[in-house]
Amino acid sequence: MMDTLSAFRHCDDVATLKSRVADLSATFGTLKRLDILMAAHEGRQQAICFVRLQTPEQERALMHSLGVGRFGGEIVFVVDLQTPDTPEDTGPSSQWASCEEL
Repeated sequence: MMDTLSAFRHCDDVATLKSRVADLSATFGTLKRLDILMAAHEGRQQAICFVRLQTPEQERALMHSLGVGRFGGEIVFVVDLQTPDTPEDTGPSSQWASCEEL
């Protein structure tokens, strides 16, 4: 279970993370929506992923596989991303990555 989430930590950017989450989700069903909120704090990069699949059954299977739950109807999980060798710590920040409806 958690090994699957650990695999996302090797992503260097949002595009790679989106691709890997989409690939994993496709094994359970049709990906309906994927939003990613990027956050940086104390030199650490995190991505908060919000996922929706086509059916509740598909979503339950994905949640079980990842060992995660829901927040506000969305499947939610946090991924610690690789940080650059020379992080520029300008303080805490967050921003939505560009996501389009699937």
